[in-house]
Amino acid sequence: MSTYNKPSIDLATQVAKLKVRGLEIADETTAANALLNIGYYRFSGYGYPFLKASNREQFKDGAHFDQILRVYEFDRHLRLIVADAVERIEVGIRARIVNETTLDWNPHGYLDSSKFHPQFNHGDFIKKAEQAVGIKYDRSTGNRVFPTTHAETFIQHYYTKYSAPYLPPAWMTMEVLTLGTLSTFYKGIGDATLKARIAETFNVSAKVLANWLHSLAHLRNICAHHGRLWNRVFSIAPLIPVHLRPIVQSANRFEGQATVLVSMLDVMDHGNHWRERLKTLLAGYPEIDPAAMGYRNGYLSLPFWN
Repeated sequence: MSTYNKPSIDLATQVAKLKVRGLEIADETTAANALLNIGYYRFSGYGYPFLKASNREQFKDGAHFDQILRVYEFDRHLRLIVADAVERIEVGIRARIVNETTLDWNPHGYLDSSKFHPQFNHGDFIKKAEQAVGIKYDRSTGNRVFPTTHAETFIQHYYTKYSAPYLPPAWMTMEVLTLGTLSTFYKGIGDATLKARIAETFNVSAKVLANWLHSLAHLRNICAHHGRLWNRVFSIAPLIPVHLRPIVQSANRFEGQATVLVSMLDVMDHGNHWRERLKTLLAGYPEIDPAAMGYRNGYLSLPFWN
């Protein structure tokens, strides 16, 4: 293996490098300002499809800086509507998990490791719950130190009034857990009937819902870190249940993620307009090829998307 030794280059050199590689740039000052705000490395990710197949160091004839910038802008808007959908789904699934588990167990049932599958790392989950509510440890004594302040007033209120149980009830604790931890929690539930009851509200099996939560947590993290959704092959792809397979051609592209988002939103809110928001966004960027997101020709005519 060789040693990486590429030097840093300033904005003017970045613009010049793009021009040498064959990218048309009408206004170098505007291009430099765009790179200042986006970053050369991030911008290059959107330019990859505009490179020649025979030489990945050269842009295709006629490729223009503004074309790539438009794709970047489209992806930014796509990320915003996806983040909005994931937020609504996260709140909805959190409420379902809390409702069902606390009714079957008790408000603090999640503290009982026997409620979970033997392979579930209950200790690790509890550590994450402790961190989320702000519990720390006195290094000299090893004793728990309860939070006196917390960003969430309901957590602070709990510790102002109670010392036991040492963690708040599920409806408080679950509110401050990440979607990734919530996904792990659901997967770890030992009662198959309980898991199935939660999954049935989304018309899928417990196995599919566990996978969907895992892939949604991944999708949420991509959005939170401003990652690219357009022209992406997702390393964590959603399972597609039988009733959705005629719709989805590429589960590991954005098409698969969007199908899951719509399916879950439809259950939570039959009057949601997320389909229309996606189609309006695509209509505003006619140069965007839906195939880069996994969609086949004529996909908008499918009943599911109408």
